[in-house]
Amino acid sequence: MPTNVVEPAASGASAPVRATASSELRRSAWIGLDQASIMGVELMSAVLTWAALGWLVDRWLGTGPWLLIVGALVGNAAGIYLVWLRSSRMEGYAQLAEPRRSPEGVARAQ
Repeated sequence: MPTNVVEPAASGASAPVRATASSELRRSAWIGLDQASIMGVELMSAVLTWAALGWLVDRWLGTGPWLLIVGALVGNAAGIYLVWLRSSRMEGYAQLAEPRRSPEGVARAQ
């Protein structure tokens, strides 16, 4: 069944109801919000994880806060890389969702 067809509720309607453009827009907004929140969590968890590892090694070696700083910087770089990877995947999904066009400019099935 196509993704833009919604099964009728218990209202007794016999035919499936087509999803409206506003419901598709709302769905894409929720997907974007979900991806953005995942990116934020990935960024923060990478920074905190690497900073904690730097702090632990600092305590073990008895050095100053230098490895904590290095760990935070490495975590920041790793988090930005993870965000970049996720945003690249999102762009790929958006391109897959677009209808393909023939040379004449008419949309055709994929």
